[in-house]
Parts: sequence; structure tokens; C-alpha cells
Amino acid sequence: MHRGSPRPRSASRPGACAVPFAVLLAMLAVAIATRKPIARLQQRESASLARRSHEAPALSSLGAPLPASIGRVAEASGRMIHEDAHHTHRGRGRAPLHAELRWKVETDGPIESQVAASGDQETLYVSTFGGSLWAVSRQGKPSFLVPLGGRSYSSPLVADDGTIYVGSDAGLFFAIAPSGRIKWKLETGGEADTGAVLLPDGNVAFGAGSAVFAMVPSGGLAWRFATKGKVFTSPALTDDGMIVFGAQDGHAYALTPQGKLAWSAPLGGDVDGAPAIGDDGSIFVGTDRGEIVRLGAQGTIVWRVDVGGFVRGTLSIARNGDVLAGVYGPLPRQVRVSPQGALRGSFAVQGTGALEFGVHGGALEDDEGTLVFGAQDDRVRAIGADGALLWDFLTGGDVDAPATLLSDGTLIVGSDDGYVYALGEALPK
Repeated sequence: MHRGSPRPRSASRPGACAVPFAVLLAMLAVAIATRKPIARLQQRESASLARRSHEAPALSSLGAPLPASIGRVAEASGRMIHEDAHHTHRGRGRAPLHAELRWKVETDGPIESQVAASGDQETLYVSTFGGSLWAVSRQGKPSFLVPLGGRSYSSPLVADDGTIYVGSDAGLFFAIAPSGRIKWKLETGGEADTGAVLLPDGNVAFGAGSAVFAMVPSGGLAWRFATKGKVFTSPALTDDGMIVFGAQDGHAYALTPQGKLAWSAPLGGDVDGAPAIGDDGSIFVGTDRGEIVRLGAQGTIVWRVDVGGFVRGTLSIARNGDVLAGVYGPLPRQVRVSPQGALRGSFAVQGTGALEFGVHGGALEDDEGTLVFGAQDDRVRAIGADGALLWDFLTGGDVDAPATLLSDGTLIVGSDDGYVYALGEALPK
């Protein structure tokens, strides 16, 4: 499912009113006069983006050795989007060296969110475009589904008590018990299609419409912060509790734990993918300007790296501190950027030449430095720490969803073909 943005961009629809004919003619004249300059500007921007992409250095190796001192890694993979509140996407365990299909389960629609796992990893939670949250056993058997009222891009968050938090494009955000019972739901007034994060005070923060919400576990609203553009990014947390996110008004924001604005940074392009935070507190954001931007603790821009294509998925941070990002066309690829802003490596996938075709999001990194990511050529790939391709696996649709690594080395991947795939080493006969 190829699209110009990871989520549809809805325009406001003012109510109809009677307008004099002369006024309509004047409005039409203005529209005609302004359309061509705007179209020319859009064409120039697209041509510039394509030219910069073709001029990008041809770097062959995406791999890198693990550092002697490894940064923080979540206790278990899959509890939330990109594993932790920093969105590092560091999976705990070893990805398979060969991809064998263990099982696949058909759901009711395309899957573009990361599959979440319960604390014991015995149950997997999948949100779908069919408008449901599915619960699937580790052996690939569906146990229940919960209607969400509309399609869902929201990666489920699994709290310590087993509660699953997930939203949908119906403008609803849910708290669901491990049994499948709906504990409560909130009408947000906008598409609630971002993954949530647990705040240090126990509240749950997520983006919906043009705002970020914080909810108390019992279902009450703790606070709400409004922006001037749609929020399609899952919030990330700094070590001191700041809530960092981006919006389609071209800004990155940081809020205090109480929901007050700490700073905002103009980036010059829509922010559609969640930020990632390094072990030293550095903040990294991708934009539709074709850049990865590093921000300091107060929102100052430290550097910008031009990668020649839209950066629309959640970023990752490798164990050595490098930033991992998916890049859209005309040369779709996964890139690796050093903390100092140097483009260290990339792995290209076969593209169509279109700016809207690409790799959506930063790769999952396992304990040995293997990187796993999907692409809109319907494949999942694993790249070794030496930069060599270990394997690729063909699904029946775009793979925009981040992969989840279970502790036994099984990879769980959702696809736009509506299936959840479990990939692992060949089982002994």
C-alpha cells in the first residue's frame, strides 16, 4: 500500500455558506493566479529532492561492529513501539541467521504497526486497518479480537499490569485488559493513530489529531497539549521526563511531565515519524525535507544531514550510538548516520523511481548487531554486523511495520497483505 504520507492528511471542511457570484469569480481568479506558482514550487522541491538523492554517496555497508560498552537495552522486546521510551529499537536476543516461516496468521486488514508482546511473550497484540486489535498466541493461534471503530496505525503499548493501550482513526483511544475486556475508551476528536508511551508518573501519553494527550490509568484526562498541525509521531521520553514529539506543522516539541511547553524547534518540513533519543540525551528527528536532524537538550539544532528522500518512519538508535533511518525514493534505502552527523553506510532496495516509495522507519538491531527492516518492495531483510545481506523474506504486501524480536530469536512481522509472520531458524525434525 504505497502512499504519500504514513497517514492520510485530512483537510478541514468548513460549513457551506452562500457566496455572491462576483465574489466567487474573484476567488477563482486568485486561485488560478496562485496555483501555477505553487505547482512550480512543488515541482522544484520534488526535483531538488530527487537530484539530491541521486547525488548521495554510494555507501555499500550498513553494518558496524558492536561497541565494547553497549548502551541500554529493554528487558524484553515488543512491549511498545521500538522497544523503549527512547525508541532505540534495540531488540534483546539474536535474530535468525536464516529466515524460515514458522507460521502466519491472516487478520482482517493491512498491518502497519509494530506487533506488541505481553510480558511473558506468550500473547501477541496486533492492530489492523480492518479496525481491530487481535490477540494471537505465540504459536500463531488467534484468541480474541476487539473492535476499535476504525483502522489503526497505532502500535499497541503493553503496561506492566498487562493493560493494552491502542488507538484508532475513529478518534478513539482504548485501554484493554489482557482478557480482551475494554476497561475504558476516550473520544479524542482526531485520529488516535500513534503508539503510546508510559510516563514516569504512571500516566499514558499519545498523539491524536493535532494534540498530545496524557491519561491516568483509570481513564481520566491528565492534560492535553495542542499544536498547529497533525501529530502522527509517537512521543519519546528523555531521562528527565521530557516528552518529545513532532507534528505536521514542521516543528519538534518538548513538553514537561505536566504537559507544559518546554521548547519547540522549527525544522522546515513535516515530521511524520517518532523521534529517537540517544544514550547521551541527544534527540534525533526525521523530516519530509529529506533530513535527519540532531537537536540538543533545549531544542537547538546541532546538525542536519541530507539523505535525499522523505524520512517518515520512527528512527532507531544502534548500540554504538548511530542513527538508523528508512529513506523514501527515488533511491529507497536504510541509512546509518553517526552521532556526529556523518553518513556512515546505507543499504538500497529496488525502487520505482517514485518519491513516495521507500523504506519506512529505522531497523531493529539485535544483540549481535544484526539489523532487520522491511520495505515497500514487500520484503523483510536482515543485514549482518559486517554489512552483508543474511537473508530476505518475501511477504504479500508492503512491510512498513517495525519487526519485533522475541527472546527465543523468533521475528514477528506484520505486512500490508494482512498477515502476521513468525520467522525463525529451521526447527529440528
